[in-house]
Amino acid sequence: MKLKHLLIIAFLLISALPLFLGLKYLNQQSGNHTRDLYAQHLSALSNIAKQRILTAVDRIKDNTALVSSRTQMRISLARWNATSGVADQEKITKIIHDAKNGLAHIKDISVFDRNGRLVATTAYQADIEQLDLRLESRASISLTSGEPGLLAISTAPLLLNHDTVGHIRLTFFPEFILELVRDRTGLGETGEWSFAVRHESGDALFAVPLKYDHQAAFTRRVSSDRLDVPITQALLGNEALMSWAPDYTEQPVMASTRYIKELDWGLVAKINEAEVNQVINRNLTLIYAAEMVIILIALVVGIVLSYFIAKPIEKLRAHTSKVARGSLEEPQMMGGWREARELTAHFSFMIKSLRELNESLQLKVDERTKELNEANLRLEQLAIRDPLTGLHNRRYLDARISEEFERAKRYQHPLSVVILDIDHFKSVNDTHGHGMGDEVLKKISNHLKGAIRDSDILARIGGEEFCLVLPECSPKASLAFLERVRVNISEIEFRSDDKVFNVTCSFGVAYLKSCSDAPAELISHADAALYQAKRTGRDRVVQHAAQAEPPVTADP
Repeated sequence: MKLKHLLIIAFLLISALPLFLGLKYLNQQSGNHTRDLYAQHLSALSNIAKQRILTAVDRIKDNTALVSSRTQMRISLARWNATSGVADQEKITKIIHDAKNGLAHIKDISVFDRNGRLVATTAYQADIEQLDLRLESRASISLTSGEPGLLAISTAPLLLNHDTVGHIRLTFFPEFILELVRDRTGLGETGEWSFAVRHESGDALFAVPLKYDHQAAFTRRVSSDRLDVPITQALLGNEALMSWAPDYTEQPVMASTRYIKELDWGLVAKINEAEVNQVINRNLTLIYAAEMVIILIALVVGIVLSYFIAKPIEKLRAHTSKVARGSLEEPQMMGGWREARELTAHFSFMIKSLRELNESLQLKVDERTKELNEANLRLEQLAIRDPLTGLHNRRYLDARISEEFERAKRYQHPLSVVILDIDHFKSVNDTHGHGMGDEVLKKISNHLKGAIRDSDILARIGGEEFCLVLPECSPKASLAFLERVRVNISEIEFRSDDKVFNVTCSFGVAYLKSCSDAPAELISHADAALYQAKRTGRDRVVQHAAQAEPPVTADP
């Protein structure tokens, strides 16, 4: 072989080196981009899961507030604290049994007096210990293991006239957590969810079964010293993306950690690194195969056709540099020998595959982002609406009444706050069933929605209690309006088993005065007036004693 031919072969081999390095750099950049897409996907999934959990927790809080808001239960508990009367205990027991029957996913309800002693429960009393007031002096939610499995415990103080008369504890079946753990959609073949609470030692305590350890719930812990484990980082409050981190089985994973601050819970979405890198390694193999084809072609035909192949190869190398800089544009088919055309076709196929992969992953991210936005919109509505009546709930009321209170105080405008309660609503449920009770609630809610102005605020704040906020409404005008509403409600006919019956409502109203300090004071005054209306015969409108206006008669 002539020296010239040896030099040509050596030149071709050296010329192939930049192409090899360029392709390797391209694979590295493509791999990094692919990892970024996986990371964004994991982050979106974990954020959706966190919002789902927060929504479910808000529902537990709403149900706890709904049961805690029962005025008769709090009044009976206050009397129990003073007299330990059997009649009061029986009334409290009946109230919580009715509440349990009206709520979904609930296991037990227990009521404790102000000293933490059990007063009434829907469970076996032998299973209920004295309440630790040091730990449960305020509303809280915790997870525990029990029969038949994972349980969520919600505890809240019971207040009457701003005094704590006792505490209530509701035990729920947290199906929302187990459904999340079982649904591994979007996590590939090796991915899973990890959910943990903080053990008294500070370690991370898994609260649900794990994919590779079905007995892990409340038995398997991760030491708080293992800062490299994702679940530990989640409980430290670090919401981050972790790569090549060991999971509880010591397998390297990519993980997105989330911390639920209000409850001190940790959440992790993870995928094994082997699965993440599978696509990257497949592309690397294709690139190395293409490079070997280039070298073999150069060795076989380089001597004879080197000056014909050199130009197309040089053009292809130049295009490779563009691809290495991030451009995934396919090269134009070049003239020359068949080997050069085949090499160009392979290179185009590789670039097309990479582009399709990137587009597919980007499309999935866009779809997840759209789903996340839609989920956030649904969560916003669920957070402020009562699911039965469609009215706003207590959370929305607290925010809006503060705005109206400040506006009325600033401009010295009138403001009326009304709390109304359906009279003898328990007898409606007992006589006609809870389905008819729900129908009564919905009809009265629809009537109230049709009666108020656009500027008024209407919310359901308890089982059969509603609150009306009437801005820019003088005491006289509000009384006249409430009398009309009272009469109209009493004339609504309900039919059950071919029997027609009516219900009445009692109203308590309070007005903004110059001495009013906070919205809570107006609600408290309206609640006291409602209690007075109940005590004096029901089916009437009663003003707060310190704010009474001359009585108003509804128009016939």
